[in-house]
Amino acid sequence: MSEQYDAAQMRMQSLQEQVNLAAQQVATAEASANKARQALKADALQAYVHGGSDPMSGAGGMSSANDSLLRAEYVNSLAANQNDAIDKFRLAALQEQAAKNTLQQQQASVQSQLDQVSRDRQAATQTAAQLTALKNQVTGQIATLVAAAQKAAAEKARQEALAREAAAARLVSMPSTNVPPVGHGASGAVAAAESRVGDWYQWGAAGPNTFDCSGLVMWAYAQVGISLPHYSGAQYSDTTHIPMSALQPGDLVFPSNPGEHVAMYVGNGEIVEAPYTGAQVHIVPMSSWFVLASRVA
Repeated sequence: MSEQYDAAQMRMQSLQEQVNLAAQQVATAEASANKARQALKADALQAYVHGGSDPMSGAGGMSSANDSLLRAEYVNSLAANQNDAIDKFRLAALQEQAAKNTLQQQQASVQSQLDQVSRDRQAATQTAAQLTALKNQVTGQIATLVAAAQKAAAEKARQEALAREAAAARLVSMPSTNVPPVGHGASGAVAAAESRVGDWYQWGAAGPNTFDCSGLVMWAYAQVGISLPHYSGAQYSDTTHIPMSALQPGDLVFPSNPGEHVAMYVGNGEIVEAPYTGAQVHIVPMSSWFVLASRVA
């Protein structure tokens, strides 16, 4: 908009230069017309002072008829010169008026454009101010939300710590003789899950190219002919609970609330999981968030 405004200003200057040139041309024409008019006045004064004599009156040895013809020719020539001067003056005046009319129209057009650009620029400025105010408002809301999220996260961490302590106490009391042997499909499920590393997380997906957490586990075990439900809480309920100390590759691990997440233990303290929206299936060290474990028969 700023560039459009500058362009309109340049056009205005160009038009003014054209008008100034036209005015100079009119002034030159008027000067010529005035010079001719002054010459006519001088001729009229000369005729009056000398009683109507003219340059032709001093011609000797000419007949009266010839003298009259010469006078008529002179008068006609003088009249023609006068008419020519008057025509030039009138033409110059018309040109001057036409130039002025054109100037007024062009100035009005350019001024209209300048006014419109000015209004557009004002509207853009107002819009920018509104967007800035909205940005500041949203930034304040985000800060409030972040503070609330941090508070909630701290409370969640506290609750999880308490849950881990309780789960650990339960696991310690669990007899080791109740731990079933590793299922026949565990190694195949691990291989299947690891083959999907790099695939994207998608809520509600269960393969073959996108997964959510329970969808990955369900798909991996389906490759070895074992059916599991598509929900982490149900997967925990439908499998045999074991202590974390008894983990073997293929076992499933959960946080204190099994309905929140599930991953597959692959050995060496690592898990394979589909973590969350915007992330890919990956193998990472198992965090202390996981406190529950189960084995697929």
